[in-house]
Formats: sequence, structure tokens, C-alpha cells
Amino acid sequence: MLTGRIPATAYDAYRSASGAASGVTDACAVDWTILAGIGQVESRHGRIDSEHDVAADGDVVPPIRGRALDGSGGTQTIHDTDEGMLDGDATWDRAMGPLQFIPTTWSELGRDGNGDGEADPDNMYDAAMTAVAHLCLREPGDYTQRHELRRALVAYNASGRYAEDVLDWVERYRTTPLDEVIETPQQASR
Repeated sequence: MLTGRIPATAYDAYRSASGAASGVTDACAVDWTILAGIGQVESRHGRIDSEHDVAADGDVVPPIRGRALDGSGGTQTIHDTDEGMLDGDATWDRAMGPLQFIPTTWSELGRDGNGDGEADPDNMYDAAMTAVAHLCLREPGDYTQRHELRRALVAYNASGRYAEDVLDWVERYRTTPLDEVIETPQQASR
């Protein structure tokens, strides 16, 4: 059985964002498996640990915040850019939400993926739509081509290892039967 199963709500968010990709740019096409690969590597689809879960409306509770981007532990050094308004840290920036956007990226690209009138980095639908925008606007390309997708993933998170990890998950999601990929609510409660 595949580890890295996807909660049904996260899967729906990835499929929805994939289907809306052409609304970002006419040439934008992002398969749901790419978003799922990013979601698995960034936060295990919003369930980074036993305290976090994805609600039926896509909200990840409690909100996920990465460690302070203070240059330690191999992180970039990014002083606060949002006065702590988005990430809760008025000293350093922190990556936010299930797909881990820094405040400046969210301020530039944040999208309302669930149609509630608000772009929220802690909502799986909004985060997935913003990931589509990030890929298509920052590194447009033909993501059916591994080298072009890899380039876009390195732009998403400046790490070759990160890109390879995401690509590995994309391949797993593409080649595993859907009923072995999507976690039903009954499976999640076990």
C-alpha cells in the first residue's frame, strides 16, 4: 500500500486547482499529481504531524507555520516582510500553510481557490490554486517534460533535492491506482 495517501479534501483541492489552471494563463496546465507531490513533500497534505488535519472546507487546523527563516539550519535569511500579519512572526518570515508560501509570495500570488472571496494560505483550495499560479507565472513550461517541471519546482523551493522528492511523489501518484491514493474519511479516522 502507498504511504503518502491523500485526504479526500486535499485531492479535491488539487483536482479543482488543476482544472482552473487555464484561468491563470491560457497555456497553464498543471496536473493534480504535481500539486499532490508538492503537498506531500511540504506538509503531508496538511497533516504534517498528528496535531494537524484538513477540514471538509479545506482549512488546515491548526495553521501550519514553518520555522523562522533566520538563516539557521540551512534556511534562507528572510527578515520579516509583513509585520507578522500573515505568518505571525514580526522578526522573521515563516513559510505558511499546507503548501508553504512565504509572505511575499503569498502577497503577490495568493489566490482564492474555493470561491469564498478570501485568499487564505491555510486553506487547501486556496493554497493549491496559488501553487498553480506560482508554477505558471514564475516558471511557465510544459510540465509533462520532467526537466521543465524540475526547473519550476526548483523555483518553488530552491533545492534540487526538494525537486527530486516532489518528482518521485508525482510519479508514485501517477502510477498508483486512485483507490490506493485517496484516503477515505473512514481510513483517516483509524
